[in-house]
Amino acid sequence: MKQRLYLIHGLMGTGEQHFHPQLMNLKDKFDLYPIDLPGHGSNQEPAADPYFEHALEWVAQHIRIQGKGHIMGVSLGASIGIHLAIRYPELVESLILTGYAPFIPQYLEETMEKQYHSFLAIKETAPETASHFQSLHGDRWYKTLKLVLDTFTYHYPTMTKVDFEKLIVPTLLLNGEKEKHECEAAILLKEYSKNIHIGLVPFAGHVANLEQPEMYNHLVTTFINKISTLQQA
Repeated sequence: MKQRLYLIHGLMGTGEQHFHPQLMNLKDKFDLYPIDLPGHGSNQEPAADPYFEHALEWVAQHIRIQGKGHIMGVSLGASIGIHLAIRYPELVESLILTGYAPFIPQYLEETMEKQYHSFLAIKETAPETASHFQSLHGDRWYKTLKLVLDTFTYHYPTMTKVDFEKLIVPTLLLNGEKEKHECEAAILLKEYSKNIHIGLVPFAGHVANLEQPEMYNHLVTTFINKISTLQQA
């Protein structure tokens, strides 16, 4: 029997869009379950405030119904994944995080603020992107965008060393080498928890699973197989 692998996407994406290379190339190895978060894609659950807490509990309930599995999360999905693994470890076999940092470093706060306002003006400044979001998520797309941006700009789901000391789920952090703060996060998290394994993906940035899928898929498969072997020993 193939192992279950849940895929949790990032901001304004869908499970199928943000994990297309994994859905194409890992389907023979795992039972893949792409998840659309509230307010995104095919999920009829609307985005709600506070977004992060609402989405986290929605995912937890979804997994309770479907069954325990491995979880792969990118960006927003990675933040949900790590909080889920600490809060509900009984739902998670192992965890793969990509495009993840436990907090926003001070040198990026101004950039995040600019990005926030840029995204909110997207209807005027990038109508093609706005039209794309409309096609993916329907009329609710702008509300979803604003709720998630508010969370990640002003209420980032920060985690500390004390939080990571509670992590009992085997975790692989695969960040791209092009993002300075995500490289720093990999080193930091390795110090924070013995249950975290790390890797930096060459020639990749925030979404390493899309930018270097062959390398990424190999590392993920090796990690899950190794964890499964250890758990069966």
